[in-house]
Amino acid sequence: MRLGGFFGAQSIDDLDELCEQLDIYGLSAISAPGGFEETMNPEACAAFGEKARSLGMVVGEAGMWVNVMTPDKEEQTRRIENARTMLKKAEAMGCHCVVTLVGTKDPSDAGLAPHPYMYTEECKEEFREVVLRILDGLELKTTRYVIEPWHNPFFYQPEDIRAFIDSVGPPAFGLHLDQMNMVNQEHFYNTTDLINKTFDLLADKVASVHLKDIRCDFGHMFLKWDEVNIGDGVMDYDTYLRRLAQLPQDVTCFCEHMSEERDYALNFARLHRLAQKAGVRFLRRNE
Repeated sequence: MRLGGFFGAQSIDDLDELCEQLDIYGLSAISAPGGFEETMNPEACAAFGEKARSLGMVVGEAGMWVNVMTPDKEEQTRRIENARTMLKKAEAMGCHCVVTLVGTKDPSDAGLAPHPYMYTEECKEEFREVVLRILDGLELKTTRYVIEPWHNPFFYQPEDIRAFIDSVGPPAFGLHLDQMNMVNQEHFYNTTDLINKTFDLLADKVASVHLKDIRCDFGHMFLKWDEVNIGDGVMDYDTYLRRLAQLPQDVTCFCEHMSEERDYALNFARLHRLAQKAGVRFLRRNE
Protein backbone atom coordinates (compact mmCIF):
# COMPACT_ATOMS: atom_id res chain seq x y z
CA MET A 1 0.00 0.00 0.00
CA ARG A 2 1.15 3.52 -0.83
CA LEU A 3 0.48 6.70 1.10
CA GLY A 4 -0.22 10.14 -0.33
CA GLY A 5 -1.95 13.46 0.19
CA PHE A 6 -1.28 17.22 -0.06
CA PHE A 7 1.66 16.85 -2.46
CA GLY A 8 1.02 16.57 -6.17
CA ALA A 9 2.19 17.71 -9.58
CA GLN A 10 0.27 19.90 -11.98
CA SER A 11 2.57 19.10 -14.88
CA ILE A 12 5.30 16.70 -15.87
CA ASP A 13 7.85 19.39 -15.06
CA ASP A 14 6.82 19.33 -11.38
CA LEU A 15 7.51 15.65 -10.83
CA ASP A 16 11.28 15.75 -10.24
CA GLU A 17 11.12 18.32 -7.46
CA LEU A 18 8.24 16.41 -5.87
CA CYS A 19 10.55 13.51 -4.99
CA GLU A 20 12.19 15.17 -1.99
CA GLN A 21 8.84 16.21 -0.52
CA LEU A 22 7.43 12.71 -0.84
CA ASP A 23 10.54 11.14 0.67
CA ILE A 24 10.40 13.36 3.76
CA TYR A 25 7.04 11.83 4.71
CA GLY A 26 7.46 8.33 3.28
CA LEU A 27 4.97 8.85 0.45
CA SER A 28 4.72 7.36 -3.03
CA ALA A 29 1.09 8.01 -4.11
CA ILE A 30 -0.05 11.08 -6.02
CA SER A 31 -3.30 12.19 -7.63
CA ALA A 32 -3.74 13.09 -11.28
CA PRO A 33 -3.20 16.79 -12.02
CA GLY A 34 -6.27 18.91 -11.42
CA GLY A 35 -8.18 19.63 -14.61
CA PHE A 36 -5.99 17.26 -16.67
CA GLU A 37 -8.99 16.25 -18.77
CA GLU A 38 -9.06 19.80 -20.19
CA THR A 39 -5.38 20.82 -20.13
CA MET A 40 -3.62 17.61 -21.23
CA ASN A 41 -4.01 15.59 -24.41
CA PRO A 42 -3.68 11.77 -24.30
CA GLU A 43 0.01 11.92 -25.27
CA ALA A 44 0.76 14.36 -22.46
CA CYS A 45 -1.16 12.15 -20.03
CA ALA A 46 0.87 9.11 -21.11
CA ALA A 47 4.13 11.02 -20.72
CA PHE A 48 3.12 12.24 -17.25
CA GLY A 49 2.28 8.71 -16.11
CA GLU A 50 5.48 7.25 -17.54
CA LYS A 51 7.60 9.91 -15.84
CA ALA A 52 5.81 9.41 -12.51
CA ARG A 53 6.38 5.65 -12.65
CA SER A 54 10.05 6.13 -13.49
CA LEU A 55 10.36 8.15 -10.27
CA GLY A 56 8.63 5.48 -8.19
CA MET A 57 5.29 7.28 -7.88
CA VAL A 58 1.86 5.72 -8.40
CA VAL A 59 -0.94 7.90 -9.78
CA GLY A 60 -3.85 6.71 -7.69
CA GLU A 61 -6.94 8.71 -8.48
CA ALA A 62 -8.60 11.57 -10.30
CA GLY A 63 -11.58 13.23 -8.67
CA MET A 64 -14.65 14.29 -10.64
CA TRP A 65 -16.64 16.18 -8.03
CA VAL A 66 -19.76 17.05 -9.99
CA ASN A 67 -23.30 15.78 -9.55
CA VAL A 68 -23.88 13.15 -12.25
CA MET A 69 -27.48 12.72 -11.01
CA THR A 70 -28.44 16.31 -11.75
CA PRO A 71 -32.11 16.66 -12.78
CA ASP A 72 -30.98 18.74 -15.78
CA LYS A 73 -30.76 16.09 -18.51
CA GLU A 74 -28.67 18.17 -20.90
CA GLU A 75 -26.20 18.99 -18.16
CA GLN A 76 -26.16 15.35 -17.09
CA THR A 77 -25.18 14.33 -20.61
CA ARG A 78 -22.31 16.85 -20.57
CA ARG A 79 -21.09 15.50 -17.24
CA ILE A 80 -21.28 11.92 -18.46
CA GLU A 81 -19.19 12.84 -21.51
CA ASN A 82 -16.69 14.60 -19.25
CA ALA A 83 -16.43 11.45 -17.12
CA ARG A 84 -15.73 9.43 -20.27
CA THR A 85 -13.01 11.87 -21.30
CA MET A 86 -11.44 11.66 -17.84
CA LEU A 87 -11.46 7.87 -17.93
CA LYS A 88 -9.81 7.69 -21.35
CA LYS A 89 -7.08 10.14 -20.34
CA ALA A 90 -6.64 8.51 -16.93
CA GLU A 91 -6.12 5.20 -18.73
CA ALA A 92 -3.43 6.81 -20.87
CA MET A 93 -1.81 8.13 -17.68
CA GLY A 94 -1.96 4.80 -15.86
CA CYS A 95 -4.09 6.31 -13.10
CA HIS A 96 -5.90 3.71 -10.98
CA CYS A 97 -9.32 5.33 -11.01
CA VAL A 98 -11.68 8.22 -11.65
CA VAL A 99 -13.88 8.74 -8.60
CA THR A 100 -17.28 10.38 -8.19
CA LEU A 101 -20.14 10.28 -5.71
CA VAL A 102 -23.60 9.00 -6.58
CA GLY A 103 -24.85 12.58 -6.24
CA THR A 104 -28.36 13.89 -5.64
CA LYS A 105 -31.68 14.94 -7.15
CA ASP A 106 -31.85 17.92 -4.82
CA PRO A 107 -32.57 21.15 -6.76
CA SER A 108 -29.41 22.71 -5.28
CA ASP A 109 -27.33 20.39 -7.53
CA ALA A 110 -24.92 20.04 -4.58
CA GLY A 111 -23.71 16.44 -4.71
CA LEU A 112 -23.84 15.89 -0.94
CA ALA A 113 -27.36 17.28 -0.48
CA PRO A 114 -29.93 14.79 0.86
CA HIS A 115 -33.03 13.88 -1.13
CA PRO A 116 -35.53 11.06 -0.50
CA TYR A 117 -35.25 9.75 -4.07
CA MET A 118 -31.63 8.77 -3.48
CA TYR A 119 -32.59 5.75 -1.35
CA THR A 120 -35.15 4.29 -3.76
CA GLU A 121 -35.05 1.38 -6.19
CA GLU A 122 -35.78 3.88 -8.96
CA CYS A 123 -32.62 5.76 -8.04
CA LYS A 124 -30.55 2.57 -8.18
CA GLU A 125 -31.85 1.81 -11.65
CA GLU A 126 -31.28 5.35 -12.91
CA PHE A 127 -27.75 5.51 -11.51
CA ARG A 128 -26.99 2.09 -12.98
CA GLU A 129 -27.88 3.49 -16.39
CA VAL A 130 -25.64 6.51 -15.76
CA VAL A 131 -22.71 4.23 -14.91
CA LEU A 132 -23.29 2.10 -17.99
CA ARG A 133 -23.45 5.21 -20.19
CA ILE A 134 -20.15 6.39 -18.73
CA LEU A 135 -18.43 3.04 -19.36
CA ASP A 136 -20.05 2.19 -22.68
CA GLY A 137 -17.46 1.10 -25.23
CA LEU A 138 -14.41 2.20 -23.21
CA GLU A 139 -11.42 -0.14 -23.23
CA LEU A 140 -10.04 0.21 -19.71
CA LYS A 141 -7.26 -2.08 -18.53
CA THR A 142 -5.72 0.02 -15.75
CA THR A 143 -8.31 2.62 -14.79
CA ARG A 144 -11.63 1.97 -13.10
CA TYR A 145 -14.66 4.20 -12.66
CA VAL A 146 -15.38 4.08 -8.92
CA ILE A 147 -17.91 5.51 -6.49
CA GLU A 148 -17.07 6.86 -3.06
CA PRO A 149 -19.66 5.96 -0.38
CA TRP A 150 -21.65 8.70 1.29
CA HIS A 151 -24.68 8.70 3.55
CA ASN A 152 -27.05 10.63 1.27
CA PRO A 153 -27.67 7.81 -1.27
CA PHE A 154 -28.13 4.03 -1.18
CA PHE A 155 -24.38 3.54 -1.82
CA TYR A 156 -23.44 3.55 1.87
CA GLN A 157 -23.27 0.11 3.53
CA PRO A 158 -21.18 -2.89 2.37
CA GLU A 159 -24.07 -5.17 1.40
CA ASP A 160 -25.84 -2.48 -0.63
CA ILE A 161 -22.60 -1.43 -2.32
CA ARG A 162 -21.75 -5.00 -3.33
CA ALA A 163 -25.26 -5.63 -4.65
CA PHE A 164 -25.13 -2.49 -6.78
CA ILE A 165 -21.66 -3.14 -8.20
CA ASP A 166 -22.75 -6.66 -9.14
CA SER A 167 -25.88 -5.29 -10.82
CA VAL A 168 -23.74 -3.06 -13.04
CA GLY A 169 -21.40 -5.82 -14.12
CA PRO A 170 -18.34 -4.45 -15.99
CA PRO A 171 -15.03 -5.09 -14.19
CA ALA A 172 -14.02 -1.47 -14.85
CA PHE A 173 -16.59 -0.38 -12.24
CA GLY A 174 -15.78 -0.49 -8.55
CA LEU A 175 -15.37 1.15 -5.16
CA HIS A 176 -13.35 4.06 -3.91
CA LEU A 177 -13.02 3.01 -0.27
CA ASP A 178 -13.54 5.70 2.33
CA GLN A 179 -14.33 3.61 5.37
CA MET A 180 -15.08 6.61 7.57
CA ASN A 181 -17.86 7.67 5.19
CA MET A 182 -19.54 4.31 5.80
CA VAL A 183 -19.81 4.62 9.58
CA ASN A 184 -23.40 4.61 10.84
CA GLN A 185 -24.91 4.48 14.33
CA GLU A 186 -24.81 0.69 14.38
CA HIS A 187 -21.07 0.65 13.77
CA PHE A 188 -19.87 3.85 15.44
CA TYR A 189 -18.61 1.88 18.44
CA ASN A 190 -17.82 -1.22 16.40
CA THR A 191 -15.83 -0.09 13.39
CA THR A 192 -13.92 -3.37 13.52
CA ASP A 193 -17.00 -5.27 12.39
CA LEU A 194 -17.72 -2.70 9.67
CA ILE A 195 -14.15 -2.85 8.36
CA ASN A 196 -14.08 -6.64 8.24
CA LYS A 197 -17.47 -6.83 6.58
CA THR A 198 -16.39 -4.24 3.99
CA PHE A 199 -13.23 -6.13 3.06
CA ASP A 200 -14.92 -9.54 3.09
CA LEU A 201 -17.50 -8.29 0.59
CA LEU A 202 -15.62 -5.67 -1.42
CA ALA A 203 -11.84 -6.15 -1.31
CA ASP A 204 -11.73 -7.16 -4.98
CA LYS A 205 -13.53 -3.95 -6.01
CA VAL A 206 -11.30 -1.39 -4.23
CA ALA A 207 -9.28 0.86 -6.56
CA SER A 208 -8.08 3.58 -4.16
CA VAL A 209 -8.58 4.58 -0.53
CA HIS A 210 -9.10 7.60 1.72
CA LEU A 211 -7.80 7.54 5.30
CA LYS A 212 -9.66 9.60 7.92
CA ASP A 213 -11.11 9.27 11.42
CA ILE A 214 -14.42 10.14 13.05
CA ARG A 215 -15.51 11.38 16.47
CA CYS A 216 -18.83 12.37 18.03
CA ASP A 217 -19.29 16.02 19.04
CA PHE A 218 -21.32 15.51 22.22
CA GLY A 219 -21.50 19.27 22.79
CA HIS A 220 -23.89 19.54 19.86
CA MET A 221 -27.58 19.29 20.76
CA PHE A 222 -28.27 16.44 18.31
CA LEU A 223 -26.23 13.81 16.48
CA LYS A 224 -23.08 15.33 14.98
CA TRP A 225 -19.99 13.47 13.88
CA ASP A 226 -16.76 15.25 13.00
CA GLU A 227 -13.86 14.26 10.79
CA VAL A 228 -10.73 14.35 12.98
CA ASN A 229 -7.04 13.52 12.82
CA ILE A 230 -6.25 9.83 12.50
CA GLY A 231 -6.01 8.35 15.97
CA ASP A 232 -8.31 10.93 17.59
CA GLY A 233 -11.51 9.09 16.66
CA VAL A 234 -13.12 5.66 16.88
CA MET A 235 -11.74 4.00 13.70
CA ASP A 236 -9.96 0.71 14.35
CA TYR A 237 -6.81 1.49 12.36
CA ASP A 238 -5.07 -1.71 13.41
CA THR A 239 -7.69 -3.75 11.58
CA TYR A 240 -8.06 -1.22 8.76
CA LEU A 241 -4.36 -1.16 7.92
CA ARG A 242 -3.95 -4.93 8.19
CA ARG A 243 -6.84 -5.48 5.79
CA LEU A 244 -5.52 -2.80 3.41
CA ALA A 245 -2.13 -4.50 3.35
CA GLN A 246 -3.83 -7.61 1.95
CA LEU A 247 -4.85 -5.69 -1.19
CA PRO A 248 -2.49 -5.39 -4.18
CA GLN A 249 0.68 -3.64 -3.00
CA ASP A 250 0.22 -0.58 -5.22
CA VAL A 251 -3.17 0.37 -3.76
CA THR A 252 -3.04 4.10 -3.05
CA CYS A 253 -4.21 5.54 0.28
CA PHE A 254 -4.73 9.28 0.62
CA CYS A 255 -5.19 11.65 3.54
CA GLU A 256 -7.48 14.55 2.66
CA HIS A 257 -9.43 17.64 3.75
CA MET A 258 -6.62 19.43 5.59
CA SER A 259 -5.33 22.83 4.51
CA GLU A 260 -1.84 22.92 6.06
CA GLU A 261 1.19 20.75 5.39
CA ARG A 262 1.81 20.41 9.13
CA ASP A 263 -1.62 18.78 9.59
CA TYR A 264 -0.88 16.28 6.84
CA ALA A 265 2.55 15.68 8.39
CA LEU A 266 0.92 14.75 11.69
CA ASN A 267 -1.40 12.27 10.01
CA PHE A 268 1.37 10.77 7.87
CA ALA A 269 3.51 10.23 10.98
CA ARG A 270 0.63 8.64 12.87
CA LEU A 271 -0.16 6.33 9.95
CA HIS A 272 3.44 5.12 9.68
CA ARG A 273 3.46 4.47 13.43
CA LEU A 274 0.10 2.67 13.35
CA ALA A 275 1.21 0.59 10.36
CA GLN A 276 4.37 -0.48 12.17
CA LYS A 277 2.29 -1.44 15.19
CA ALA A 278 0.00 -3.51 12.95
CA GLY A 279 3.00 -5.26 11.38
CA VAL A 280 2.55 -3.70 7.93
CA ARG A 281 4.08 -0.77 6.06
CA PHE A 282 3.51 1.84 3.39
CA LEU A 283 5.84 1.44 0.43
CA ARG A 284 8.14 4.34 -0.34
CA ARG A 285 9.23 5.54 -3.77
CA ASN A 286 10.98 2.92 -5.89
CA GLU A 287 9.88 0.06 -3.64
